[in-house]
Amino acid sequence: MNAYNQAACRYERQRTASERWAVLHPLGHAEFAGTPCSVATVRTWARHPLNGRVADTALDDVVLLLSEVVTNSVVHSDSGHTPGGSVTVCLGIGAGMVHAEVIDDGSATTLPFVRAAGLDSDGGRGLLLVEAMAARWGVHHDTEAGTAVWFHLPTDGVLRTA
Repeated sequence: MNAYNQAACRYERQRTASERWAVLHPLGHAEFAGTPCSVATVRTWARHPLNGRVADTALDDVVLLLSEVVTNSVVHSDSGHTPGGSVTVCLGIGAGMVHAEVIDDGSATTLPFVRAAGLDSDGGRGLLLVEAMAARWGVHHDTEAGTAVWFHLPTDGVLRTA
């Protein structure tokens, strides 16, 4: 099985296991290495399927939150701690919302959660930012597909599926 098939399988497993995709039009998904440099690559990739489909402000917000969630995956999950680890990013739109989902290799010790960051801390605010900006967000863990952190943001009035 090649890397594309693995990503598609992981993406499809998460999709079939969750009701959140029932009303969404998928825009695309891609697999990225579980390394810090992938964060910038994800930002560039995410702009392509959303450009012209959502308002610029919504696009900027999606890209910002994806950066935070992908960074969390690389820093805190097995995706960034094991050779060959990967992160899969999925985008969809529907019901006036952009749906973004980041699937990683999970962690044997914890699931993603909002934590209190110290005032002098350089990190620890990613999911706090997601919680503050997203209309909805959540975490879903599947033993085969990995851990998915997803969020919904309003499209700000522009919604084109094609």
